[in-house]
Amino acid sequence: MIKKIAFATAVLTMFSAPAFASFGTAASNGNVLQEGSTSSSIINTGQPHTYQLDLDQATTVRIASSHLPGAHSMLPMSAQLIDAQGNTVKEVRSSGGDFEIREALQAGQYRLVVSGSSAPGGDGWDAHRYSLHVAFQ
Repeated sequence: MIKKIAFATAVLTMFSAPAFASFGTAASNGNVLQEGSTSSSIINTGQPHTYQLDLDQATTVRIASSHLPGAHSMLPMSAQLIDAQGNTVKEVRSSGGDFEIREALQAGQYRLVVSGSSAPGGDGWDAHRYSLHVAFQ
């Protein structure tokens, strides 16, 4: 019985940890946003992805999502850009499965939380896979 409880707790912790990611957790997981494109990730309902963005100086940031070529998704996605004090700077919802944030930001630490919904087809289905494209202007 104790083994079952320990196993259930371990499994629950694995799936709930991404929802509580902090600045340090995002950085240690390699989810730091830099100029260019991220590796593709699979989004699932209830498992948001958190990315860290560190700015040394004020700049305009553009963050856009995209799906794999030929994998058009109508799955809803959203993103929240949050400052170091926990204030939502910008919140966007997908348009045709992709979103874009273009925002003038001051120097500091920010988090981007990306969430979405799953659909039939399994977790490996390409409609669940997205990349982020980051540019500083």
